[in-house]
This record gives sequence, C-alpha cells and structure tokens, in this order.
Amino acid sequence: MRNLTSIICTIAFAICITQVTAREPDYLSEELVDDPAPSFASYQEGFDDPAPQLRDEQLVYVGGPANRWWARGEYLLWATDGLRTPPLATTSPNGTAQPAAGVLDQGATTLFGGDLLTNSRSGGRIRFGTWLGDLRRFGVEAEYFALGDINDNFVATSTGDPIVARPFFNALSNAQDSELVAFPGIVSGTFTANAQGSLQSAGVRMLWNLCQSGEPIWLDSCERSESRLDLLLGYRFLRLDESLQMREQLTSQLVNEPGMFDINDSFTTRNEFHGGEIGLSRTESYRRWTLDMLFKIAFGNVRESVSINGSTVIDDGTGPQTFAGGLLAQRTNIGDYSRDRFALIPELGVTIGYQLTPRWQANFGYTLIYLDRAVRAGEQIDPTVNPNLLPPELVPFTGPLRPEFSFVENGFWAQGMSFGLTYVW
Repeated sequence: MRNLTSIICTIAFAICITQVTAREPDYLSEELVDDPAPSFASYQEGFDDPAPQLRDEQLVYVGGPANRWWARGEYLLWATDGLRTPPLATTSPNGTAQPAAGVLDQGATTLFGGDLLTNSRSGGRIRFGTWLGDLRRFGVEAEYFALGDINDNFVATSTGDPIVARPFFNALSNAQDSELVAFPGIVSGTFTANAQGSLQSAGVRMLWNLCQSGEPIWLDSCERSESRLDLLLGYRFLRLDESLQMREQLTSQLVNEPGMFDINDSFTTRNEFHGGEIGLSRTESYRRWTLDMLFKIAFGNVRESVSINGSTVIDDGTGPQTFAGGLLAQRTNIGDYSRDRFALIPELGVTIGYQLTPRWQANFGYTLIYLDRAVRAGEQIDPTVNPNLLPPELVPFTGPLRPEFSFVENGFWAQGMSFGLTYVW
C-alpha cells in the first residue's frame, strides 16, 4: 500500500497541464456570474440565455468582488481499510475430541476474525471560506469531515453443542491450541466481541490564485478563460481511533471443579496526525457545469498510541477473585504504549458541479485519502500465548514471555463518494 502514495502524486500532475498566451478579462452580469466556491471558475459563456443590456454599475469582473463567501455541506458514503485480526473464535464438528476442539490446524472453522470493519460508512463534510479582497487572489478556507462509527459485533452462546473455542498458538508446545468456551460435559459459556472504528479530520488553508479567467496572476500565462488554478497552503489534523474488545463468560460443568469465569481482553489504538499541507486546485467550467480537480499532501507527525488490558474474575463458590490478564492480553503485553512518527497524508479529489441558481450549486464527487503510517487494533495482537500465564499464573513461572508487544504499523485508506450543495454570497 505504500506505493499508493507515489501513484497519487503522479496523478496530481494532471491538475497542471500546458499554458498558452493570456487574454483580456471578460465582464459579465453579477446575475449571470456563477462562482459558488473558491475553485469554481465563472462561466465565460453565462447560462443558456443571451445576456441582457446592463448598466455600468451591474458589470462585474469575472473573479471580482461578487460571491466572496462560500459554504458547502456534503453527505459522504465512504469505504475504509478493514481491520485485520487473527482468528478470534472457532468451532469444530460435533464429536471432535477435546484436545482438537477449536484448534486451527485440526479441522476447526473460524467464527470471528480476519477482515473486520469492511462495510461502507456514512458521514458528513463541511467547508467554509472567503476571499480576502475584491480581486479574489488570496483567500482562506476551513474544512471538517467525520465518518460515523463503524462496528462489528459477534456473540456465540452454547451449552457445549456447538463447540466454541478461542484459538491461540501454544508457546510451550510450539503448536496450535485453543481455550474452550463451550464443550459437552466440560464447559458452557458465551463469547462476545466488538470491533469499532472512527475517523475524523479538519484543516484550514490559505488560497493563492495562480490563474483565473484567462488572466495570468502569478504564472506567465493561463491556459484559457474557463480555467482556474489555486495554490493551497495550510494545516491538517486527522485522527483514527479503533478498539477490539473480547469477553468470555464461562460456567464449569465439571462436578469436582465447579466455578464461573469472566475473561476480558481489550486492544485500543489511536493515530493522531498534525502537520502542514500543500496542494493545487484546478477548475474547468462550461456553462452551468464545473469540474474541480484537487490534489493535496500533508506532512507532519503522527502520534501512535496503543493500550492493552486484560482481566480474569474466577468465582469457585468461595467468592470472586480478580487477576490481571485474560487470554491474549497478559502481564507480558498489558500496558499503554505511544511513539511519534513522521507521516504523509496524500489526498485526491474530483468534483462535478451543476449550477442550479446564481447562488446554489449541486455537487457530486470522489475523494481518496491515505495515511501511510498507522497502528491498527487487530494488528497489535500477538496470538502466541504461554499457558502458564493464564490466571491464576503458575508459580514458579516457566517458559517464554508471550504474548509480547511490539509496534506493528501499516497504511490506512479511506475513499468514497460525496453528494452536496454549495451556497455563495
């Protein structure tokens, strides 16, 4: 996925193409000039109807003082990079021997785990900005978007039929193994799991108009009168939060070993990015239609944070006892960890606009965002476990200190469609 950054940067060069000789600016009626956002070029040909005769005070320079403020609201329908985990719950056919029940390489089937949080997500994005002068050569814009929380939930309850287990790799035997949740005559119980993710981002940027309406401003020449090119410089914030919670509630069916068990594992991650941003916005216009092309890249610091917790409560009839550690979260990896890393966030966007009225425009677009470094909740799980650590811990302890923690990072992408309205005044 790291090659995705290079691919996006290559596509960005399409925003700036060839240049030709500049021409004199056009003058249009304020009623016919439709400029609903900073990157929307005014239409040199106006709407379909011929322009009426105008008084001098009605003439407005294309790109001039009219429509200095803009606001856009959008509904987002996006997909995001899924959460990858090891198998977290398994089952085996009825009649499977206890040592093989739920064991991955002995005929077990995965019930939960693998790729999670893969469904599409709804969200919203707002943009608000203004030009700082009548010539609209410098402006400022603020933006915020958020996607609704996404969840994957799983529940398995059994008195022993079907078999339910939690798989792991046994560090002592160096082989696949499992912890039973439900098995005939031994244990009955419930396993629940919840994976959750959220994404939000904000930014503020300055706009420098390089070329508009056929008039070169900072460039030597402009391509043609229906185009506009803006340079973007600003600040970007992005936060990606994920969590994975697992719980077992077990009741022993063994007459000589009664008891109830409440076992919990928790893996939580946060990636918080702050950095500078640079980009280009290009607009092509024809009558009521506009095509906006956007490329930005942010560079800065991402704070990667991981929190791992686990606990076990055992009640053998004499009163509950609480121990640190569950199954995949033990004293060897429980804790709060954080570090700072340099990261990049390229963004590519394409938006088609249609002018409904001189002040309202309908928009339909596509956006792709990529964070090249992120810690994900499922990837912080070490599936190798030393059974001597399972509460109550064997004393004296022997064997390797597993599970262990080490930062595992990967890229994260979000992409999808947007549907919105823009208003200018």
